[in-house]
Amino acid sequence: MHPDVLHCEMSSGAGYAMNWHSHDCPMLLLPRRGSLLLSTEDGLRDQRLSNLSFSVVGTDIAHATSAAFGEESHLTLYVEPDYLNHYGPRHAGTNLQAAVATHGLWGRSDVLGAILMLYDRIEASMQSSPDALEQRQRLYHLNHLLFEECMRIVASADSVDANSKPDHNILLIRQVQQFICDRLDLHHDIDMLCRQFHLSRRHLTRLFRDITGESIIDYANRQRVEQARKLIGERGMSVLQAGLAVGIDSPSYLARLFRKHLGVVPSDCRKTH
Repeated sequence: MHPDVLHCEMSSGAGYAMNWHSHDCPMLLLPRRGSLLLSTEDGLRDQRLSNLSFSVVGTDIAHATSAAFGEESHLTLYVEPDYLNHYGPRHAGTNLQAAVATHGLWGRSDVLGAILMLYDRIEASMQSSPDALEQRQRLYHLNHLLFEECMRIVASADSVDANSKPDHNILLIRQVQQFICDRLDLHHDIDMLCRQFHLSRRHLTRLFRDITGESIIDYANRQRVEQARKLIGERGMSVLQAGLAVGIDSPSYLARLFRKHLGVVPSDCRKTH
């Protein structure tokens, strides 16, 4: 658990952009909120990274990153090469240096998502806690947990092939779904989603239906209904309050969506609870 074998940097804000550069060690790039675009010297151009994925960029690989749209935050973990060589055969059972020699994209696991949530909590507590040293020590441990979980994923799963349309399209639609679920209180205009994900309207709507079996509007409304059901049944909100929380200001329209997607009316959720 030596802190000097892993170095972590966190970045957040709007308009992030880092021009072409390279590092003398492997780098893990983990988006936390928003999306990043990654380009590398070997021809990868503007591969989108969201909090559903992470990327590894190898030693001396030139790359450039930028925010895809609006606010974003990400975490970068730099790994001492000797530590990577030592860790791989002993713990992961594979040559991790070879596995991350260039670059790759892997899907995020639930464990990795939980570790990143802990980062958010510790960061928030550091702003008010008088014992910042103890919090930094916790972050050192989280750095190692992040590294170990990422390397477990690298050793046990193939990276997403940027040139494979099925892999790329499935990950892309998962990112669209995540974007919608994170912003249920907003109106998801399809043209706005097209700008966000750099897709034509026809391509996005067709791809979304082919992969999910439903339209973007139906998916967004179904997620709103599920969230409103929880707010009414588990938190005791009124129908109007729950509707406003998911971007619907008409109780009658919310009731129609409940009947369509759940076969009940909102008040039935409170009775069931």
